[in-house]
Amino acid sequence: MGTMRLHGYGLLAAVVVISAVAAADDEATYCEKPEAATARYLDARRQLQALTAVPIATLVARGPEVSGRVVEIAGKIVGRTAQACNAEAPVSFVLRTGSSEQSVFIDSETEHPLIRIGNAVHVLAEFPANGHPLEHYRMREIVLSVDLPESERNAAAPGPKTGAKPPDVQMNIIKQNPLAGQPPDTASNASSPAQPETAPVARPGTELPDRQQWGSSEAVNTWVQWVQQRNPKLTDLQARLIVECVLYYSYKFAIDHRLAFAMIRYESDFDPTCRSHAGAMGLTQLMPGTARSLGVANPWDIQQNIMGGLKYLSEQLYSYGSRSHYEQTILGLACYNAGPNAVKRAGGVPNITETQRYVKRVSDLFLQLYQSGMP
Repeated sequence: MGTMRLHGYGLLAAVVVISAVAAADDEATYCEKPEAATARYLDARRQLQALTAVPIATLVARGPEVSGRVVEIAGKIVGRTAQACNAEAPVSFVLRTGSSEQSVFIDSETEHPLIRIGNAVHVLAEFPANGHPLEHYRMREIVLSVDLPESERNAAAPGPKTGAKPPDVQMNIIKQNPLAGQPPDTASNASSPAQPETAPVARPGTELPDRQQWGSSEAVNTWVQWVQQRNPKLTDLQARLIVECVLYYSYKFAIDHRLAFAMIRYESDFDPTCRSHAGAMGLTQLMPGTARSLGVANPWDIQQNIMGGLKYLSEQLYSYGSRSHYEQTILGLACYNAGPNAVKRAGGVPNITETQRYVKRVSDLFLQLYQSGMP
């Protein structure tokens, strides 16, 4: 990742809003009769030969054998993105299954009035090609659960099993264990002896910001204020968009959102149009090749840039999953700045002034955000 060199401000052509308000008018515009909706959905379920009672964990274990199959999932929509100007990007939403308190990420190629926070729905979704439980599913059909006769409400497959506890339980654990343990209190070389783990802990970042309503939550408003203090030139829309995307993708990629905010602070100072002298782009300073490998078509799009940057950061952190949580944080940040090969060659944080300064500053800010009680 490049460091910030050039500043510039302006409203991006495409924005994504994750908000409880994003679909506020959907209910008023949805006019399909329940009987028609039910017939359409059941017909699609038959035509697509959907798997209706197989746990997704079982499907993941079967891997390529079920690649591309359609699975039925039932639950409540607890988060969504709304594409305002870019028709090519999908609408994404988070479906939390009712009994398991687990979540599935689903993409819809078009806006649909039923993709509204709070709706209890049945969804026919295409299973990810690589079978990874954190990848997005592709929506093929959707219906309100209440519109289905009880006899047709199959035991829809629950969400992916990630080994995480339900969000309400995780919240208490995470407050004591930010990256997956205590946050780093220094950026000294990662060769320091690892602290022994006393017990397994839940991976942070796996709860929704306020568990239900993102757009109006106190957490979102607190972070918006914090971001705007760092970059007063951001519009209210840009600041809120940045915050909601950071929270959304921190949750998706299972990293602590406070670490994500600290990283972006030192990558771009929350300037969506930042470009480094080396050609790194946007909020998370993605290099062109890295952006392509992460599936980022437009690095200047706030949502895509944050998605790519946090996915890459998560990959680096998890590549050191066998290390202590302190080392995992430090080495993951070093990989993000200098590249994983440089870290491997050095056997720790490389002796590069820029990288050492970066790791110290980001980890120090992460610690500060944690200790100050930022939500």
